[in-house]
Amino acid sequence: MSAPLSKDLRKRILAAKEEGASHAQIARQMRVSVSAITRLLALYRETGSDEPRPNPNGRKPALSAEQREGIRRKIDEQPDITLRELIEAFPLPVSAQALCNTIHKKLGLCRKKNDTRGGTTTSRRRGTTERVESKARRP
Repeated sequence: MSAPLSKDLRKRILAAKEEGASHAQIARQMRVSVSAITRLLALYRETGSDEPRPNPNGRKPALSAEQREGIRRKIDEQPDITLRELIEAFPLPVSAQALCNTIHKKLGLCRKKNDTRGGTTTSRRRGTTERVESKARRP
């Protein structure tokens, strides 16, 4: 699917049509296809606007607006709630990591405690760095 026509070009096409030009004349003058002009004019008749239709493609959110609002209320009521407790409180179709991202990005709240890791705080990268440093010290 091609990109929508620019706003300027849309306005010029609509102005040319209002002046009485045919689809073929506008297509030659604006260097677009006749079908693009036909679709633009049909959309203009339907909506009364020269704005393109919204693009429905893309990844759909895993959590609905109601679920996100429920999570926000639960966190407001109980600020020290863990991700596991949130997942148990709501029938959420997401992992703990996805819920953590949602809380941080979509809800704009600080990250909460995550007891799903079992209390471990060392990361692989840190462990690898320590091993590399210890090997470098050897004669």
